[in-house]
Amino acid sequence: MTYDTIILGSSFSGSLLAWILAARGMRVLVVDRGRHPRFAIGESSTPAADLILANLAARHRLPELAPLARWGSWQARYPDLGCGKKRGFSYFHHRPGERFRDTPDHAASLLVAASATDAGSDTHWLRSDVDAFLCERSARAGAVVREGCEVVAIERQEHAWRVRFAAAIGDGVGPEEQASAPFLLDATGGGGASAAALGMKSLDDTLHTRCGALFGHFTGVGSWDRLQEAAGNRSTTSPFRSDDAAQHHCLDGGWMWILRFRDDLASVGVVQPTGVCQGWAAGGTGALEGVWRRFLATYPSLADLLSASRPVRPLGLIPRISRLWSRASGEGFAMLPTTAGFVDPLHSTGIAHALSGVERLADLLLAESFDEVGWEAYGAAVIDEVAWIDLLVSTCYAVLPDFDRFRLASTLFFLATVAAERGYGRGETTTSQGFLAARNAPLRAALSAARAELLGGEATAERLRDRLAPFDPVGLLDPAARHRFAHTAVDK
Repeated sequence: MTYDTIILGSSFSGSLLAWILAARGMRVLVVDRGRHPRFAIGESSTPAADLILANLAARHRLPELAPLARWGSWQARYPDLGCGKKRGFSYFHHRPGERFRDTPDHAASLLVAASATDAGSDTHWLRSDVDAFLCERSARAGAVVREGCEVVAIERQEHAWRVRFAAAIGDGVGPEEQASAPFLLDATGGGGASAAALGMKSLDDTLHTRCGALFGHFTGVGSWDRLQEAAGNRSTTSPFRSDDAAQHHCLDGGWMWILRFRDDLASVGVVQPTGVCQGWAAGGTGALEGVWRRFLATYPSLADLLSASRPVRPLGLIPRISRLWSRASGEGFAMLPTTAGFVDPLHSTGIAHALSGVERLADLLLAESFDEVGWEAYGAAVIDEVAWIDLLVSTCYAVLPDFDRFRLASTLFFLATVAAERGYGRGETTTSQGFLAARNAPLRAALSAARAELLGGEATAERLRDRLAPFDPVGLLDPAARHRFAHTAVDK
């Protein structure tokens, strides 16, 4: 079994890369220990993700992929493929034991739009549907997909990689099979299937962000907008309905996400410091529903919002989400970005970063001649980008529960996303500008300096507005906006 590329993992990034490579004539093998459809989190796209997706569809002539780049075209082409509307990001600050209250100036909330219309909006991906769709399309394009297979060994032999694997049968495995290819790509996410075989070093403890998550899919989740309207607060529906967004409920030390799909299904999760989540894990999986109920009881408005909700599957718990390996590429191997490292679901970086890896690796593998320097540069860039995401996201956690400072910290992140999205709009690629504009040295220096001021307690909105004015083309630090931003991304 000889291939041009072996891909470990068939989640959306591995399957999409396999689809592209197979459609362009490469012999591709995909090996995965699981089977589709299957539950996964990491469900919220962004304008950057959609721009990359549209570019991939155009460059690699995949018309079936293009509709996934925005809500309107997705609904028109694939109405049965699980998806939710995402007009932007909404944030609400809760205090323990108190009902949510806001002011006319929106002191306890923030709405940041990512599109001007419903049709052009981003999406929440029902990963069980989307991953299965992309995997099926890769097989249809010619990739060989082996699901339900355990990787037994990964070995480097001369100029090729040999992977030995076996199908899972009951509590054991079947006869071993083997395949070889000059390129080995790891898209196994947190599994990091190649890390041990390649002697990778864990850099988890170099990351500032150290949180875990308790999560699940639920039915019966209430409408935050309707709850607020009933309480006399109509500010959550302009410039878009906060329910049509990645909804963040900010708490002491963490937050809750709510992402809505169709058919009364929603993804809900609570992110808290790793120490808290390790304590939750100590009680075992059978205790998680009790943990969930006790947590909700601390925040009355969230308890109201979720009073009629029911989990459709057992709750999941990841005591620590943040992780990072020491390398993301080497002689004939590479990791997709979210396998090399992942920081946190705050602000929805995962899908876009993974897609940026698909974009870069497809270009490198399909080039007329192999660019060894570019291959190594890819790996170094991915590790640096994870560190950059960590720097921005950890700032938000460091200033909680002070919501004014949290909004300022979030603004640093959004300034980076605006710079990156405008770069894509000018025809730049992730290779040239880095993910989240990581290679934009002036922007990075300015945001890093602003971060230091925030953590040192020196920053004010006025001071940051003056410092960051050259990098704020959409007025994210304009006090006249009163924490409501109607359109910050380039049109798709």
